[in-house]
Amino acid sequence: MLVGVLLLFFAATGITLNHPEWQNKWGASSAQQQLQLPQALMQLHWSDDELQQARQAEQIAQWLRAEHQVQGAVLNFNFEPDEQLLELDFKRPAGYSAVLVALESGRVELSTEYAGTLALLNDLHKGRYAGASWKWLIDATAVACLLFGISGFYLLWRQPARRNSGVNTALFGVLFVLIAYLAALH
Repeated sequence: MLVGVLLLFFAATGITLNHPEWQNKWGASSAQQQLQLPQALMQLHWSDDELQQARQAEQIAQWLRAEHQVQGAVLNFNFEPDEQLLELDFKRPAGYSAVLVALESGRVELSTEYAGTLALLNDLHKGRYAGASWKWLIDATAVACLLFGISGFYLLWRQPARRNSGVNTALFGVLFVLIAYLAALH
């Protein structure tokens, strides 16, 4: 039943992905905030060492997650040493948070965008910015669907009375897909 529920989810979101004109903004939101870095994070000394920069950017990201509920499965950062600016991008399904940190003053500009519930479901279907665990779930669902399909063919093959009609239906399905593909090329 778990795989059945996942199959229904991927089938329904497959339809909505094919019809982007159906997109609505139900649940969409946008917000901008001005924040101040805590004193402990303002005292970080930024160098040219990229590994150290990544660790320090992660410290600021952890503060944003813990204190300001910034979410995102994917985190990218860019440090501009001449201007003492740090940019953080938190990406998640159907949204992102962009953070600009002026390191000398400690001023933080936080912009958050969320595209809505349907966009969330479509991004989860694609595995876009959903993290490794969601990609594993997609792969497990695909493997289960393959096993169901192969076992269905096996069970059909073991029933001589239904074998011909089943094989003919499968061949019709292949032919239908090829015709739809060729029609899409013109």
